[in-house]
Amino acid sequence: MADGREPATGISFRRLFPWTDIFRCFQVALDPRKLAIAALGILAMSIGWWCLSYLFYYDPPTENDDKYTPTVVSQDYKSKPGMNEPYTEAELKVKGYEQFLADKQRWRVLNELAGPNGQGRLRTMPWDEYRGPNPYLFVTHLLGGSAVERSDAIRQFLVGSVPVLVEPLIKFLVPVSKLFSPDASFWTRLYLVLAILWFLAVWGFAGGVITRLAAVSLTNKGPVTLKQAVRFVCTRYINYFMAPLVPLIIIAAVVVGLIVYGFLSLIPILGDVVLLGLGLPLVIAAGAVMSIFLIGLVGYPLMYTSLSTEGDSSDTFDALSRSINYVYQAPWHYIWYGLVTVAYGAIVTFFVLFFVSLSVYLGKWAISQTPLTETFNRKPDYLFVWAPQSFGWQELLLKGSPAAVRLNEVTTDSDRKVLTFKPENPEKRREFRNQFYFYNVAGAGLVALWLTIIFLLMLGFTYSFYWSAATMIYLLMRKKVDEADLDEIFMESEESEAPLPPPVPVAAPSSKTSLEVLPTPPVSPPATIPFSPPATELPSGNGTPGV
Repeated sequence: MADGREPATGISFRRLFPWTDIFRCFQVALDPRKLAIAALGILAMSIGWWCLSYLFYYDPPTENDDKYTPTVVSQDYKSKPGMNEPYTEAELKVKGYEQFLADKQRWRVLNELAGPNGQGRLRTMPWDEYRGPNPYLFVTHLLGGSAVERSDAIRQFLVGSVPVLVEPLIKFLVPVSKLFSPDASFWTRLYLVLAILWFLAVWGFAGGVITRLAAVSLTNKGPVTLKQAVRFVCTRYINYFMAPLVPLIIIAAVVVGLIVYGFLSLIPILGDVVLLGLGLPLVIAAGAVMSIFLIGLVGYPLMYTSLSTEGDSSDTFDALSRSINYVYQAPWHYIWYGLVTVAYGAIVTFFVLFFVSLSVYLGKWAISQTPLTETFNRKPDYLFVWAPQSFGWQELLLKGSPAAVRLNEVTTDSDRKVLTFKPENPEKRREFRNQFYFYNVAGAGLVALWLTIIFLLMLGFTYSFYWSAATMIYLLMRKKVDEADLDEIFMESEESEAPLPPPVPVAAPSSKTSLEVLPTPPVSPPATIPFSPPATELPSGNGTPGV
């Protein structure tokens, strides 16, 4: 009979439902190293985009500009097409007004992206971007608000807070989608191309480090230090940068080919009948190629996770092919994993946002309870006048003070509605701000600095969870498509070669020592040991051995 117990035959819940491994990503995403890298990535991306927006933005055109007058417009419209008859002045005014409307529409596309004062999506800094109501105020409205307040809070939460979970993907796809806007000018498209390149340059490094740390943690192959993860990404940085860029390069090459094709189609008869008539399937096929790669960009996070997981066995094109193949070969699994991630991520992200917001609010509230603060006019409200507006922090921390702000919906010059915060009473806020001494300004500035750091780390959790979940989704998709084990990952050998023994130090000869060769003492030969042969036994007469 065999010794020991029989192995348990119970059903493994995770083996039966592998997607439940996504629930491990919450603890993995809380790693302070990932939070710090994500916060630095958010800051670097925002600063770069702000600089590009500042350089490319220009004032809106006005109808009274000289370039829309009949005199200037007549240089482009000298005579009517197919006729030698010139345009009249009234017709030139109409042409000028049409040109003004076209230029104004092109400017609106740029203003929606790079406009100042919170109008531009790529120009707004992360601490000023609207991301839904404050989690603490959201809970209070749900518990004690009216039915209208509850429904309004839920709507704002769904519109503002839930998209934060996929913010890294949205930040990438928004400039990509605007590239194909028919109203975008060449100047705007150049701005978008540079914004995309900067995004990929930043998150190729930050996202690579986070996914490498997450991959090692999720496969239980650790520990791995931040230095090792950074070195891992730096040696493969070109692949991280180029993997998402290759589909865009392919799309750009197809567009250039279609432009050349369009030039040839300008030839009468040849263009009308052959190129555009009979050759229309070629144009549609080229559009299908672009669509394949555009839809494949939904799997863009899998490119980084592929490089972070496969290591030396993966490169730019391998990461690209894996991400596209996984999306197209198992689309329902990818959608299901994404839905689970969003649902679970909404819960854990709300918890983190609520916990941090509540901690900041309770700290401020406790200080406000200090006796005599109103007598000496030392209420700490002034310290939070420059608190981050995003997630309603400034609204929460200044509630009830002269500098209180409230949510306001405005229509930008691009005819786009934007939710921002404005003072409840601008005159009181201005009067309150004018009472600051230099030490009040210094204190408020330091508080704003600390709150911004805490805010970036809190926002960094959403990015850290996104990349950690993307790593887990990649492992699940690889198991589904390639039937690879979940814990299979490339690990670099950290063992160094054995060091050589240190050389034996040789004492330098003393100055008093003679340099003459001393006589070598004679070596006596080894002593010889006499050899005596063994006695030979002779047989005796009676058969017994004798000596």
